[in-house]
Amino acid sequence: MINKALISPKSIAVIGASSQSSKPGGKVLINLIKGGFIGKVYGVNPNPLNIDGVEHISHIDKLPQVDLAILAIPANYCLEVITKLLENNTKAFIVYSSGFGEAGEEGKILEKKIVDLVTKYNACLVGPNCIGVMNENYKGVFTTPIPSYNSQGCELISSSGATAVFIMEAALSTGLSFSNVYSIGNASQISAEDILEYMDLHFNENSPKVKLLYLESINNPVKLMKHATSLIRKGCKIAAIKSGYSAEGGRAASSHTGALATSDVVIRALFNKAGIIYCSGRDELISVACVLQSKEVHGKELQL
Repeated sequence: MINKALISPKSIAVIGASSQSSKPGGKVLINLIKGGFIGKVYGVNPNPLNIDGVEHISHIDKLPQVDLAILAIPANYCLEVITKLLENNTKAFIVYSSGFGEAGEEGKILEKKIVDLVTKYNACLVGPNCIGVMNENYKGVFTTPIPSYNSQGCELISSSGATAVFIMEAALSTGLSFSNVYSIGNASQISAEDILEYMDLHFNENSPKVKLLYLESINNPVKLMKHATSLIRKGCKIAAIKSGYSAEGGRAASSHTGALATSDVVIRALFNKAGIIYCSGRDELISVACVLQSKEVHGKELQL
């Protein structure tokens, strides 16, 4: 499901764009421009936008074909907008909007309609209810800080946008660096397992070697284990948190995905089988990541 339009788009439209940096549709435009995206950026809003490097589009019907659309609009408008964009050959979507599966039965129905439609058009969807994607090509998030891209930095997959930001903020004091960051939110179409599969299938000698996972649900444990094991055999190190096995963690997980809590014993067994380093919290994940990213220290052999 992950395609070239998501990874390396030549054009990006922000639906619900804003001139105000305090709003998601405004902050992402700033991040795209300051992040050095070299393609065309469109901002869709009935009101004028005064942002250098962004072409204002007053209505979705006037938008030319784009590779990637980022939606920062209320959930109830998303289906109509995505339908029009798919008909105009947009192949990738990042949906910031909340109010879907995590909000109740109506939200689940709406989310499924969008996923079915996107899949029908052979397109891909990140989210909804996420903060976006960052990689070498573009910074498609509405948050800060934006870490400098390091081709050998950690790759981060996070169900929680807040946790992704927490980990990236920690980099300011720990020296942790990042390459690709995926905030998947509800993971309605693209899951953590799908991203691991993409990393595995596209792995080469220049790929990042450290992977960090913050998971609120595991939809396909067999797929997770298959690609985690494969990546580890290729020289990667993977560390992960699975939230939701405590009462507090369960509430946090359900706020994004509606996921049910999973036994900690089961998670530990799965991670152990796959070769994933189990972490019990965010601070531990950061500490482990710093160790994994450090160069090996070689000293003289001790003579006894």
